[in-house]
Parts: sequence; structure tokens; C-alpha cells
Amino acid sequence: MKSLENKEVVVTGGAGFIGSNLCRTLLEKGAKVTAFDNLYSGKMEFIEDLLDKGLNFVQADIRDPAALEKATKNSEVIFHLAAQTSVPFSMKNPQEDCEINVIGTLNVLEAARKTDARVVFSSSCAVYGNPEKRPTPETYPTNPIAFYGLSKLLGENCCRFHQATYGLEVVRLRIFNVYGPNCHGVMYDFLKKLKKSPKKLEVLGTGRQSRDFVYISDMVDFLLRAATSPEAPGEAFNVGTGTTTSVAELAEMMIEILGLKDVDVYFKGGQAWEGDMDITLADNSKAANKLQWRPQVSLKEGLKKLISSGKY
Repeated sequence: MKSLENKEVVVTGGAGFIGSNLCRTLLEKGAKVTAFDNLYSGKMEFIEDLLDKGLNFVQADIRDPAALEKATKNSEVIFHLAAQTSVPFSMKNPQEDCEINVIGTLNVLEAARKTDARVVFSSSCAVYGNPEKRPTPETYPTNPIAFYGLSKLLGENCCRFHQATYGLEVVRLRIFNVYGPNCHGVMYDFLKKLKKSPKKLEVLGTGRQSRDFVYISDMVDFLLRAATSPEAPGEAFNVGTGTTTSVAELAEMMIEILGLKDVDVYFKGGQAWEGDMDITLADNSKAANKLQWRPQVSLKEGLKKLISSGKY
């Protein structure tokens, strides 16, 4: 599949941060796009302008197999981005996390079987836990330390099973930390705090936690390559830049870009939350070799784009 033009495509989680950006790009490339979202964390404001550009929106839950089957009945590609993504929530509510991330993924795969669609599954670097090898390759043993990472790994195993048993084309993406306009997470937290109190910034944890940050346009490019490359099915790919930045360094960078002076940055210490990973750093050589994907946006450039957009 060289192009997605005129292809029937479904994006679960299509009103979310990554999903809405993907839907926008897919429409620009001429795909026939259905966004499937229960609007629990996704927002209509992210995709409202796309409805006039041909986007079909279905408000439903991936835990509803009948709704999924109806929405995907003509699909050729399913981007499965819908998920419960909060590590703290997963530790307090493992059953609901499992229902969404495991049973929901199984429902998507079963729907895909009926139409023989390729599935691009959004897994997570959380499947590695706290790896000793960094940068971490896809061959490194998985050992999640949070229930979220475990549920994503179980979702991956469902993907592997469906490819091996039924011949379904499935691509597993182990996504690191994606950011950009309308994102959530540490950058959103910092920007909100600094907007409210420009002279002080409280940081959870020690500030030594370190992350591999991927800008949203590079993430969308990866998704498109995973959906169209003949090299992708059956594989797991890290989606990361191969660089890591500490939370303390990130705070300094954001303060500098915002042009703020004399900001008191203080750290609460300890672990930011139960199940939080210490350092994430992707070995992305497999993506470069098989998909010819390389990140194009540096962290500083991406932060400037995020801040100038005002969407946080």
C-alpha cells in the first residue's frame, strides 16, 4: 500500500491529541476518514472544523464491539489510538485500565479481521519498565512497572496472536513522549503553572526523570509510514528521537523560550507517581532502517511551536 488516498481509514481515539492531528493529515492526503471516539478525554473542538472537510465522526466506545464493527465495516486501515493512558489511574483502577487497553484492543482486532484491515496499534515505551540498556532497542526484554505498561504489553500480545493465527497485518508502535499543540502531560502542566504563577514552578519528583520527547508532526509521519510500508506488518517499532532530556532541563528550556526571569523552580522530590519510569530513551535505528523514518523537529523547535500556538 503506497498511498492512503481514497482508502477507508478509521482512527480510534480520533478526537484525542494524536488522533485529531492524524485525522487532519489523512484528510489532506485524500483518505476517507472515520474518527471513532467516546469523548472521555478526546474533544470535539480538536476535530470540529474537519467535519466540513469530510470527516465522519462516530461517538462510541472501543468496549462496544457492535459499534466498532459497524464503524469499521469497509475499513482498509485502522489506527488504534484509543486508550487509557494515565499511569496513576492505571495503578488505582487496574480493572478499568485492562477493560479499555486489553479488551478494547481485542475488539478492534476482531473488527479488523472481518474486513482484513491493517491495524496500527499504539503501544508504549512503558512496556520496557526501567530498562538498564539505553538507548533501548525493541529486542530488549519487556518488564513493565505500571499496570498501564502491562495492559499495553497484553494488547501487543493480542496483536501478535492475531497476526500469527489469522494473518492479520498488525504494526505495534512503542511510543515515547509525544508533545505539541493540545497535548497533555508534563509540558501542559508546566505551561499552565507558569501562566498562573510566572515567578515559581513546582516540579513533581526530583527533576532528574528524563524523557525522549517526540513532536506531533514526526509522530503522524511515523503512523502514515506504519500504515503503508510493506516492511511494517508483524513488527514492533520504537517511536522516539534517540535523545533524552531531564525534566529539570525541560523546565529551564521552557522558561527561557517564554522569556521569564527569576523563576523559582523547586522539586517536590521522591517519585513523581507510582509506576513512573526514570529515563526513557529510544533506539530508533529499526525505524530508520525499515521505514526510513527520522525525527525532523528538535525539542527546542517543537517547544517554540507549542508555545506560539497558544494551545495548552
